[in-house]
Amino acid sequence: MPTRWKKVGIVGGLGPLACAHFYARLVGLTKADSDSGHPEVMLLSSPDVPSRLAHLLEGGPSPVPALQRVARRLERAGSEVIAVPSLTTQAFLDEIAEAVAIPVVDMLTAVVEQLCAAGVQRPALAVTDGTRGAGGLHQALTAAGLTPVYPDQHVQARIQECVTLVKAGRTHAARVRFRTLAAAPWAAAGDAFVIGCTDLSPLQADLPPGGHDVGDLYARAVLARAATP
Repeated sequence: MPTRWKKVGIVGGLGPLACAHFYARLVGLTKADSDSGHPEVMLLSSPDVPSRLAHLLEGGPSPVPALQRVARRLERAGSEVIAVPSLTTQAFLDEIAEAVAIPVVDMLTAVVEQLCAAGVQRPALAVTDGTRGAGGLHQALTAAGLTPVYPDQHVQARIQECVTLVKAGRTHAARVRFRTLAAAPWAAAGDAFVIGCTDLSPLQADLPPGGHDVGDLYARAVLARAATP
């Protein structure tokens, strides 16, 4: 346990349940003997951040100004390190980092490093249409020598439906659908199933054996960055 934690600011609302779940995982993954052993965390869930998917896929309003405002508010509140627990939103990470003078933890790097450390070579990815279309995760994985495995268009549409259901508060319905997707033949074509969207992280109980959740991978990286000697 570090002698002092850096204060963690979470850019929340991406979506709300995803970020609430991410905070819960931060708590669950912290090695602490008491309440006082946990880092101070500020989670700002702002509903005015435009849809990242709508911007990436349909040319909708840019979420960058709103994301930058949230990051600045967290910095003014005393955050010393910022987490952005959304893989789709990593497409705007450089712009968020430019708005503040404190470090913003890169989720793509965290995911790739930990998958490599786990010996994964062919991750079967359940990601949003936006993450798949933006290509940032794909590029990061292939640059590290990994070969991503993706579902066909029909299954991809069903994965995106699960994301939509979670955002609408219909987690049970999403869990029923997601369980079948994680057990489908396309997933078995990889050597590890990866939940590649934090909106799907609340469904991690349905991960097949040896699976990985990017929310947990990112939480570990944020805790490592927040730890001080």
